[in-house]
Amino acid sequence: MVLSCPDYDLWWLGFFAWIPFFAAIEGLAPRQALGYGWLIGCSTVLWGFFWLTELLVKFAGFPMWASVPVAFLFAAYHGLIWGLSAAAMAWLRHRTRAPLWVYAPLCWVALEAVLPNIFPIYMALSWCWQPLWIQTAELGGVTTVSATMVAMNVGLYVVLRTAVRERRFDRGAAVFAAAFLVGVPVYGALRMRAVQAQMDAAPKFQVGVVQGNMSIREMGMGSERMRILDGQRRVSAELAAAGADLILWGETAYPHGGMFFRESRHEPPPGHPFRIHEGFDVPALIGTVTRDHTGQERYPYNTALLFDGEGNIQGFYDKVYRLVFGEYIPLIDPEWYLKKIPSASYLNRGSGPKALPLGDIRLGPFICYEDILPRYVRQTALQDVHLFLNLTNDAWFGKTREPSQHLGLAVFRAVEHRRGMVRAVNTGVSAYVDPVGRTLHRTAVTDPDVEGPQAAEGFIADVPLLDPEARTPYGRTGELFNILCILAMLALPRVAPPRSA
Repeated sequence: MVLSCPDYDLWWLGFFAWIPFFAAIEGLAPRQALGYGWLIGCSTVLWGFFWLTELLVKFAGFPMWASVPVAFLFAAYHGLIWGLSAAAMAWLRHRTRAPLWVYAPLCWVALEAVLPNIFPIYMALSWCWQPLWIQTAELGGVTTVSATMVAMNVGLYVVLRTAVRERRFDRGAAVFAAAFLVGVPVYGALRMRAVQAQMDAAPKFQVGVVQGNMSIREMGMGSERMRILDGQRRVSAELAAAGADLILWGETAYPHGGMFFRESRHEPPPGHPFRIHEGFDVPALIGTVTRDHTGQERYPYNTALLFDGEGNIQGFYDKVYRLVFGEYIPLIDPEWYLKKIPSASYLNRGSGPKALPLGDIRLGPFICYEDILPRYVRQTALQDVHLFLNLTNDAWFGKTREPSQHLGLAVFRAVEHRRGMVRAVNTGVSAYVDPVGRTLHRTAVTDPDVEGPQAAEGFIADVPLLDPEARTPYGRTGELFNILCILAMLALPRVAPPRSA
């Protein structure tokens, strides 16, 4: 399962990686299945998300020996998706005559959709770079892709199990697996062709993406701030000259956290060393920190400021979903926590999803990992936005697998709503994901703390402006698919009770 995900990228393993899982829990009582499933899930999450230790070392200053137990706790909790889904399958095995290939996908979707998470985990991530196989995300969200993956795996498993143990061919399971193996890519090809035709006919909007390539440590050094700003302004000017309609910088990429207040209406005037618009005069969406000038609000906001070409602030968006323990701490006095973890911060919460108008175009902004939260992105899509813009800082993670996993999870938002997703990430991966889920203009990840100072870079994303009022089935129905899977799972014992009942 891990090898099928970024950035091992052996995506074809997703067609049969689940077979050992089903074999391990076959015939077990629910409690035993819970244990085996949890062990599989815990191992999978620990391996796949071991980059968490890098975050704790760089962010919280933990020694490696202290960060590993935290990673174990993270894996132990998220591994419950596997454990509880295995227990649900074992429970249904004794309470319904329906075959495993009917209820296994239902159980997985139920747990993947319902279990609260710290960092979203969807096994659809295995196919994030394979647009042909993820077009079903527009029907019910990312969990529909996970459901089709599990369906193929469980159908194949039952065929193999029956052939080996009973020396017969299970036609029902074979037809079930084949229906998905053929139907999913056929549907994908048809939908990609239809959406591509819409993209070809739509007006285009050029977004110039700036990747500043600066580390957290460099951003804290006064001697480096001007170099960082100059690099981003230089690339912005080059992109503007190449035809960009909007310039996009990453999360908190503006290297002067005390410059902007909630009451600010302009960037610094011409000639000021920290003016943004130097050498270019097109609108820009810039990540920074904003504070209350009156002092009534004690903590700052993580903000994206939208400037017109003359440096006037046209709108702003404040981050809503803050990183727990990194940008807020629940149930604990923030001042006490900040003294214990000096690298942490405490941010005020934004008011909610919003669209940022730029002339006739409505921008859908997200900061950091908000772009991998399906329900929140849907709320923004319902604001009639033309495209999604994500400002992110993944510098905390270095050259681990987190930046690729982050991008991979964001891919599904583009397909779910048929909106282009443009991402500016301070140290990569910056990218443009088009409305059919193809990842374009993907940059490399840099680690200035290890490799030394890096020059800023950028690219222009040619984004089609599809009808902002158009809704995909998922955009219209939201969590309906997940709810139906849960209801179907719970109803099976009544609809198809055991033959002996």
